Amino acid sequence: MSSILLIFTSKQRDDIIELGGTGWWKVDPVKARKATHVILVHNAHDRMRSGDPDRHGQSFMIATIRDVVQDEDGRWLIQFDEFATTDAGVEWPGYRNPVTYVDSDEILGQLTLGDWKKMAPVSLDIAKGIRRRDDASVSRMEARTEASSTIDPVPIGAMTFGQIIDHHRALLANDLGVDLGAVRISIETS
Repeated sequence: MSSILLIFTSKQRDDIIELGGTGWWKVDPVKARKATHVILVHNAHDRMRSGDPDRHGQSFMIATIRDVVQDEDGRWLIQFDEFATTDAGVEWPGYRNPVTYVDSDEILGQLTLGDWKKMAPVSLDIAKGIRRRDDASVSRMEARTEASSTIDPVPIGAMTFGQIIDHHRALLANDLGVDLGAVRISIETS
């Protein structure tokens, strides 16, 4: 069974072409490289960048994967080899995570494709520069670095369980832009 990487993104076609792919995602690079295609689905409700509400949740592009490369913060850029525009044949299934894998046999037949075009290669350094230009990405990365430096510098392996939980609560609060008190981690036993 072949898989397709389905990605829910607020980026537009021109943004993707400039970047040479789609990024910066938390993915398993081995699993992502095994995917036969990437299908991009429009997210019109991103808090950093609004889009077209009429196209929300609808597919708009399909691509083949050239490579999957990593930035310093652990997020991955999925570089495209070829791409084609699509109709709205695939809808976002409503998952919270913006990246999911689907069976290619079930989904490819749902799309009407435009002409395939070669994606111009973009070096990782240029792609990182494009990312840094995006204020939201830069501020998130800087805030995470700052939050990490204000947290007890004890290595995770030397922390108690409670310290590990507090460490991750602080990182989550920073990433989500909420007060530390708003993040609760619960453990339920049955």
